Amino acid sequence: MRFWAACVVGFACACPAQADPTLASERGLDGFITFEDLPVPADAVLALGHATFGETCQNCHGGNRATGAPKVTSTKAWSPRFDQGMDVLIDHALNGFIGPKYTQMPARGANPDLTDEEVAAAVAFMVWISGGAEIAETYINSIQ
Repeated sequence: MRFWAACVVGFACACPAQADPTLASERGLDGFITFEDLPVPADAVLALGHATFGETCQNCHGGNRATGAPKVTSTKAWSPRFDQGMDVLIDHALNGFIGPKYTQMPARGANPDLTDEEVAAAVAFMVWISGGAEIAETYINSIQ
């Protein structure tokens, strides 16, 4: 069992990765990643994003190669997306997007029950855990 598996939604996590996600690497964590594998951030927006990731986003962004979705914790997969900025990433997640290789990001991750805030928080969390902590934190500061 991974150390991070002990960090579950609703419990404080005394993990060094709370403030600085160190799980990101070029390829990311091995295997399929679920929300139980990732730390629950101390920040409320990122914690909401963690929960939303577990509810909806992990199905594709956990490493399902068939979808073409960038795997969380993979800096190689996420770095080009960081350059697009949070507004574009959130727009793609809210409204859907067809990528250059004809892979599809369905609107709201195909979960129409998600609020705009949950979608934005999930994007911020995935950016944060994938090597874009500064980008995610700047975005969070701009909405508070």
